[in-house]
Amino acid sequence: MDKLLKKIGLGEKLSKNFGAIIIIAFAGTVIYGLPYFRFDYYDVYVETYHLTNTQMGVFGSVLGIFGMISYLFGGVVADKFSTRFIIGLSLIGTGLGGFIHLLPLTFAQLVCLYAFWGITSLFAFWPACVKAVRVMSGSDDQGKAFGFFEGGRGIAAALMTMFAVFAFKYGCGKLDNQHMGMRYVITFYSVLTVGIGILSFFVVKEGKMESSDKISFRGIKEVVKLPAVWIIAMVTFCTYVFTLSLYYFTPYSTQMLGATVTYAAGLAAFTKWLSLFGNIGGGYVTDIIGTGKILLTAFIVMAIGTVGILLLPLNNSSIVWYTIIFLIIYLFYHVNMAMTWAMMEEGAIPQNYSGTAAGIISTIGYLPEIFCSVLAGTLIDKNPGVTGFRYYFGFLVTILLIGAIFVLIWRVYLKKTKLKEIK
Repeated sequence: MDKLLKKIGLGEKLSKNFGAIIIIAFAGTVIYGLPYFRFDYYDVYVETYHLTNTQMGVFGSVLGIFGMISYLFGGVVADKFSTRFIIGLSLIGTGLGGFIHLLPLTFAQLVCLYAFWGITSLFAFWPACVKAVRVMSGSDDQGKAFGFFEGGRGIAAALMTMFAVFAFKYGCGKLDNQHMGMRYVITFYSVLTVGIGILSFFVVKEGKMESSDKISFRGIKEVVKLPAVWIIAMVTFCTYVFTLSLYYFTPYSTQMLGATVTYAAGLAAFTKWLSLFGNIGGGYVTDIIGTGKILLTAFIVMAIGTVGILLLPLNNSSIVWYTIIFLIIYLFYHVNMAMTWAMMEEGAIPQNYSGTAAGIISTIGYLPEIFCSVLAGTLIDKNPGVTGFRYYFGFLVTILLIGAIFVLIWRVYLKKTKLKEIK
């Protein structure tokens, strides 16, 4: 296996830890299934729980608030417990929340559930993942490492969402009962999450995080002095705005273009497979041409693609073109998701501060979770029809262009500090 991995261009260190990175990637996908599946079944979810678009946005804000706190301080808590305990307990807790979701919950109760998920799925997980991937790969393989990491997450997401669509269709049955289909989806995600959590207790190695992995207050003081951290954080911020905005392409396709819920959910599931080309392919391209060029290209393509979708006629005949454009957008989005973290190496952020830097970057970069969903929901509720979507997508295009500007700033920063762009 090592020989095969080396043949496809992976260094010795990355080849040795390849399996571990893929395992981390799969675990890192399953844990987010329940907190975010609502977007793939947006219309049915709103109808089932009698929600407004604004209320749907509140769930994202609740996750965002807990995420902001979690990403910054989760490493400190993680240092006190074993890796196996953290991963297993987080997955099982998130899955049990899914079974609670099957109850006839009110909006207030759903808010409490999403707050619970904000703790179980976010608190100590993500900064540790970023740190682990970075230290388990050589400096010349950062693009490939994060490409395979995000690619592995994408494959897991593709399989997970594909089976969720099957569960939805089976639950609907001959009576076309979409509410029952929703219950089958929730049950599927809950069983899967708990199952992976139990499995992790047997397959994840025992041990605590090293002291260099934790997010310490001393580390925070040192890391905030690094300009690279702030630039990466803003690139992450702009990318994550698009991450959350992707969820609103689904209701746009169903409400404005006339796509069916099953088609929209199926397209969402299919796009996850693009991670094989976007994340992994992007990783190889990045190690050849550099992160700056590939990130700049991705931001511009996503902005142009979003404008292109808004220009499509509002009828069924546009669904084919919508699908093509959306797939192109999603491909380049996957490139951005993986390559943003590769910037840490070329920005010369010390490895002993990787966990701290990842925590700060995540805290700032994932702030859109707090306001994006509420903003989108409010605009859509207050501006019925296509107008609300146009307002929000216009905001999205602006953020993407700002992201492109920060990539240009990054390239100037590398030249000014005489740091080498990873190629």
